[in-house]
Amino acid sequence: MSRNCGTGIFVNNKKYKKPSGLHRALLLPMLATTTLLTGCGPIFDWISERNLDPLTGEVPVRGLQEDVSIRRDEYGVPFIEAQNLQDLTFGIGYAMAEDRLAQMVSMNLLARGRLAEMTGDIALDMDIYMRTLGIPQIIEERYAALSPELREHLTGFAAGVNAYLNSHRDRLPLELAINDYQPEAWQPANTLGLFVMLNLGVGFNLHEELGFLQMAEKLGLEKAAYLAPVYPDEAIDLAEANKLAGIDLSGAESPLAAISEQLRSLAAVEQKLKRINGQGIAASNNWGVHKDKTAAGATLVANDTHLLLSHPSTWMLMGVKSPEYSGIGITLPGIPALVAGYNGHIGWGETMVMADTQDVFLEKLREREGNTEYWYQGQWYPVSSRSETIQVKGRDPVMIEVQSTRHGPLLNAAIKNKPKHEMIAIPASSEFGLALSWTAQFPDNTIESFFNLGKAKTMDEAEQALNGVGFIHLNVIYGDKENVAWQITGNYPKRKAGSGHFPSPGWTGEYDWQGYWGGADTPRSRNPQSGYLGTGNHRTVAADYSPRLTSSWYYPERAERIMQMLAERNDHNYASMEAMQADRRDILVAKVQQLWRSEMWQHMIRDGIAALPQAQRADAENVLQIIHAFDGEMAEDSRSAAVWGGFEHNLIRAMFMDELGPEDGQLWQAFLAMNGRAYSAYQDHLLGRTQDEGWAPFWDDIHSADTELPGQIIARALAATWPYLQQQLGSDDSQWRWGQLAFYHWQTETTHMRPFLSGLKAKAVDSLAQYTDRGPYPAGGNRNTLNVAGYNLGSDYAVWNIPAMRMIVDFSQPEPLNLVVAGGQSGNPASPHYDDGIHLWLSRKNRNLPFNDAEKMKTHFVHERVLHAQ
Repeated sequence: MSRNCGTGIFVNNKKYKKPSGLHRALLLPMLATTTLLTGCGPIFDWISERNLDPLTGEVPVRGLQEDVSIRRDEYGVPFIEAQNLQDLTFGIGYAMAEDRLAQMVSMNLLARGRLAEMTGDIALDMDIYMRTLGIPQIIEERYAALSPELREHLTGFAAGVNAYLNSHRDRLPLELAINDYQPEAWQPANTLGLFVMLNLGVGFNLHEELGFLQMAEKLGLEKAAYLAPVYPDEAIDLAEANKLAGIDLSGAESPLAAISEQLRSLAAVEQKLKRINGQGIAASNNWGVHKDKTAAGATLVANDTHLLLSHPSTWMLMGVKSPEYSGIGITLPGIPALVAGYNGHIGWGETMVMADTQDVFLEKLREREGNTEYWYQGQWYPVSSRSETIQVKGRDPVMIEVQSTRHGPLLNAAIKNKPKHEMIAIPASSEFGLALSWTAQFPDNTIESFFNLGKAKTMDEAEQALNGVGFIHLNVIYGDKENVAWQITGNYPKRKAGSGHFPSPGWTGEYDWQGYWGGADTPRSRNPQSGYLGTGNHRTVAADYSPRLTSSWYYPERAERIMQMLAERNDHNYASMEAMQADRRDILVAKVQQLWRSEMWQHMIRDGIAALPQAQRADAENVLQIIHAFDGEMAEDSRSAAVWGGFEHNLIRAMFMDELGPEDGQLWQAFLAMNGRAYSAYQDHLLGRTQDEGWAPFWDDIHSADTELPGQIIARALAATWPYLQQQLGSDDSQWRWGQLAFYHWQTETTHMRPFLSGLKAKAVDSLAQYTDRGPYPAGGNRNTLNVAGYNLGSDYAVWNIPAMRMIVDFSQPEPLNLVVAGGQSGNPASPHYDDGIHLWLSRKNRNLPFNDAEKMKTHFVHERVLHAQ
């Protein structure tokens, strides 16, 4: 055992000096186990510090035509400058690997279904899932279809990554070192895998469909549909639910009951994927203000993308310049192009459309003479199949067979093997298979279009570039000094019938896809009469818009708040944009107050309080009074915000726990996940949803003989809130603060895998977390505020959905771009730029990044390293 971390390293009571040269590589595998169990920060420092490079100087490299400059500012943000595009991509690859090599390697292994090669059994189910979806094949198909110019671009990027990798093989980043993993050379096609992961990360309806199946098994189709409302002004989607009418979903012998364990297993796999992918949540705000609505007569564009709180951040900052391609903004590690930012002409940012691009089809299956067949329109057809071999660290390779129908791969294959963990269900056979149709099957030019967007000099060129983005479904707001525009991107399925909101029977053919639409036909607007545009994952089109984009829109409150604040003035400026991004007002509070002040709701709630035991009425009245006086500002130092947050916690449990509990059960966990991804049954009920027989169904407490009214359940939640907060925050209510409940905690993806581990591995992760994680810090905001702080309502207050970046492009300024990310530029814990951005982000302020003025850039980007061509 390691017992000391002083000037040397003790392993099994033998002291080793800090090694050098070749001895380091020999010792690392031993350190990987022993140091993780001891929690010795100095050893982690040693591994991390040896990976750092000087900030200045020359680095001789092969493969360049001319020297490449990499300058960095006080936060470590790189600006890469080259004399030609090929050298620029090389420099981007080198700088990106220097900052985030471990993140790039992990994401690439995840995309290719090979993560278990590095991390072992914990990633096996994820690898099986990715192989089942056929993502490695999609990567190669899309790479083969690229233009020669773009392949050359990605080849140059790969050469830069590999130049860094090959010069650091004996001093790799901490995550790779402690896993004793030597990455293979970076391949040009790897970038395509990251775009595929971006598509998968912004896909939501698959989760909703799987959750619906679990709910329908227990509650029946109609009641389950009330758990997946489309939007406040749209009817419950009973027509979609009734696609499955006639199938007994509740009987113990039903086909769906037989696959319920498989559904729960898949949900667990998806949870892991989303943690590593860093995406997969409903997220983001953007807006643009036309010059006529600004104080300086120049356009404003703002964007903040909401992603999982992770460390390092999903995004990284980067500036680039060559004669062919220039700009500054954000990108994903592994993608040598700007995803959002400013290029000297155009500023652009994006949010998720919440597009429904994934449909689950139930398939009737049978085994005949050793072959699997599926039923379709009166005939049995053989499934197609392929074999996959997955290498797993520390054990023999795993062989799987992936089966597909005409609707896509059968997800059952992702969970057919003997489980390695209690979260994965035992194998289950069924008459039904779960086939996934996904727009990944459609060809497009997404990656080339993003490069073209970065090169656009006019609004028309930007629009044309966005027309080619088929694989990623975004609301893009872009502008120049004179104009502002909004445009939806992506390819969307054409369905014979149905909306795809809930699963479809595959055997009838009624709901099959008939190709796709998108490109130049998507919704868009330029220079609207109102003078501004904005999106917040809300429904951006009319309820009857056809073809349907989705039935999984997010809560409307953020988008409503955007429009509310934009309409307040005609002289917007940088300060008003920054204030909007910092805003923490939940306008749901005002909606509830207005509803509760109506005569009917007043009587219901008063009657509910009167029916409470005498001892609980004063607590209920106290909470009700605070809520009525609350302005909705979810500030971390607010007492009223703490009361509102505590009330919501108790109300959602009072409404739904009786039918969806227990708390640790799969139904409740699926319900929480659905609430976090789209407009929720909780908020829909709270705002007064009714049905033919009266109120929406989950107000009733099934454990009582009576049929409860909303006022009775609200009264119970009001009464429960006061003692609950006393337990959480102490008996002195004057000291209650929202930030004592809600908190940010910057944790690595290794830390997030902790719930899936046990024993020594769990202790090792706990030890590493003490070195790599930052926080916790008090949080303000909630799911409905522009400065979003999403947490699992009804569970805990650990914030996991945040603005992962904040950007403002002010075209009235010589240097228009202002941009921060939620964390640091570097993925190395020993770097000063690992966490130096956290406090800047917490301040809710922004930071200017120069691009146009060469002299200003010289004083801003103060540290220069030169990649010297040999």
